[in-house]
Amino acid sequence: MTGSAPPKLHPAAGGATHSPPMLSQALLIARLDLHRRLRDRSILLQVFLAPILLAVIVGGAFSGGGGNLDATIVIADADRTAVSGAVGAALTQTNTTDGESGGVTFETVPVANPDEASALVDSGAADAVIYIPAGYTAAVSEGEPAALTVVGKATSPIVTGVARSVADGINTRLRAQYIGTETAVRVSEQTGIPLDSAQLTEALNAEDVVVVADSRLTNTFNIMSFFAPGMAMIFLFFVMGTTARSVLTEQRDGTLGRVLAGPTPATAVVLGKAVAVYVLGLASMLTVYLVTTFAFGVDWGDPLGVVLVILAVVAAITGLSLIVTGLARNEEQAQSMTIIGTLLLAVLGGTFVYSASGPLSQARAFTPNGQALMAFIDLSAGQANWQDILPRVGIILAIGVVSGAIGLISIRRGLQP
Repeated sequence: MTGSAPPKLHPAAGGATHSPPMLSQALLIARLDLHRRLRDRSILLQVFLAPILLAVIVGGAFSGGGGNLDATIVIADADRTAVSGAVGAALTQTNTTDGESGGVTFETVPVANPDEASALVDSGAADAVIYIPAGYTAAVSEGEPAALTVVGKATSPIVTGVARSVADGINTRLRAQYIGTETAVRVSEQTGIPLDSAQLTEALNAEDVVVVADSRLTNTFNIMSFFAPGMAMIFLFFVMGTTARSVLTEQRDGTLGRVLAGPTPATAVVLGKAVAVYVLGLASMLTVYLVTTFAFGVDWGDPLGVVLVILAVVAAITGLSLIVTGLARNEEQAQSMTIIGTLLLAVLGGTFVYSASGPLSQARAFTPNGQALMAFIDLSAGQANWQDILPRVGIILAIGVVSGAIGLISIRRGLQP
C-alpha cells in the first residue's frame, strides 16, 4: 500500500498492544487529507477565490457602487388624522438636509384609496408605499383590527422589506401607546388618583412612534455585508460534497478497506475527513471576512460576534456534509445531493431573496445559513454585539450537532461489512 505508513502499535502491559487514541488518528487523517486537497487547484479556487469574486460582483451590482440603498418610500395617508399626519411628519423629519436617510427618503402624500397608493409605485413616484387606510387611528385606539398596507416593486425586494419593517414598527408602537394609556386611565378610575393631562398627551405623541431602525436602512449596513457571507456559505455547501466523494472514491479504489483492516476505526476516518472540511470551510469564511473588511472597507460589525457565527455555521455545514456522506452510495449521487441541498438551503435561508415573506421567511429560522445571515445582518448594521447573537449561534450549533450525529451513525452503518 502506497502513501503514509499506518500508525505504529505500542506495547502495553502484559505484552499486549493498543492503537493510538482515536482523536490522534482522526487528526492524522485530517492532516493528510488537507495536504492532498490543497494540492488541488480547483479546491483553492472553489474555497478561496470564487466566493470573494462572486460577492464583489453581485454586491457591486446591487449596491450601485455605493453600498447603500437609494430609494423613496411614500407615506400614503388616507386616514388624515392628527396621529397619521404626525407619523408621516416624524418619518419625513428623519431625512437629512440632503433629503436622504441611509439612502432612503420618506415623503408624505395624501390619498383617497389604495388604488392611488398603488399608482404611486406604478408611475415610479415611489419605490415603496406605506398606505395608512381611513379609520386606522380610530381602530387602533379602540383595540379593533387595523393594519398598514405596504406596496412595493417586485424588482426591489429589499426596499419593500424596509417599508414593511417600518410599517410593523408603527403598528407595534401605536398599539402599545394606546394600550398603555387606556390602562393608565382605568387605574386612575379605580384608585381615584387623577391623571396628568400633559403626560397623557406626551404618551400619545405620534412622533415617538417612529423608533424602528431596520437593519437594511442604517448607514452602517453595506449590501456587500449581506452578499459576502451569503456567497461564501453557498460555496461551503459545495465543498461539503467533497467529503462524500472522498470517502466513496477511497471505498471504490479499495484504499478505505485497507485502512479499516488495520487499527484505525471507521469513526476516526470519518472524523478526520470532517475536520479537514471544517478547516477548509473556516479558512474560506475567514478569508472572505478579512478581504472584504480590509480591501473593500466592509463593516461586518462586532469582530467577536462575526467569528462566533463563522465558527458555528462552518460546524453546521460540516455536520450536513456527514449526512450527504452517509446517504450517498456513489460519487454521482453525492454530487446530485450536494447541488440539490445547496440550492434548497440557499432559497430557504434567504441567500437569494432575503426579504421574502410568508413560508419562506418562516423557514429561514430553521436553516443554518438563514440563522447566520440574520446574525450577520444584525451585526453589520450595528444592531447587535456578540452577546446578542448568542441565541442564533446556539441554534446553528444545535443543527450541526444533530446533523453530524445522524451522519456519523449512517456512515458507520454503511462501512460495516
